[in-house]
Amino acid sequence: MMIEDLTGAVGRYVWLQRHLAESLRLWSAGEADAAVAVYLHRTARRFAEHATGWEALLADSPALEAVERIRAPSPGWEELFRGAATGTSDRLVVLLHVVLPRMRASLDRFATELGDVAEAAEARFCAVVAGDLEGIEARGLALLDERATAPSQRRMAARLGGRLADLSC
Repeated sequence: MMIEDLTGAVGRYVWLQRHLAESLRLWSAGEADAAVAVYLHRTARRFAEHATGWEALLADSPALEAVERIRAPSPGWEELFRGAATGTSDRLVVLLHVVLPRMRASLDRFATELGDVAEAAEARFCAVVAGDLEGIEARGLALLDERATAPSQRRMAARLGGRLADLSC
């Protein structure tokens, strides 16, 4: 993979994980449900760790000086959490049925594009993040199942997924 492409992808993951950490931290602070607040806080902390890990992988090259290295993956991500959800179930549905599936799909695509030797560190970290996202999703789905009915979740996920269709990583 070309250094510009690699740096662009890694920079988008830095931006995404930073903003997710910040949003989830804010959500957890205002959450009345203690179990959900703990889940959101732990997930925010993990996303912040991911952002730091991705940032450590950013290439530092004179060829990249003019390039904005950390930026939103697509315009939709900048608007995602502004008014997208207000209640506990809405927030969990956004995270579990919109955000995490798109992030995992993006990481899967990214991993297939990485070279075996040249981008080994990125591939290892990508695998770590993907594994974390699976665990985060499993814990979140268990919480959501306790708080919302499956048909309600599917309707909300479909509605939000349609509204946020331009999200890509």
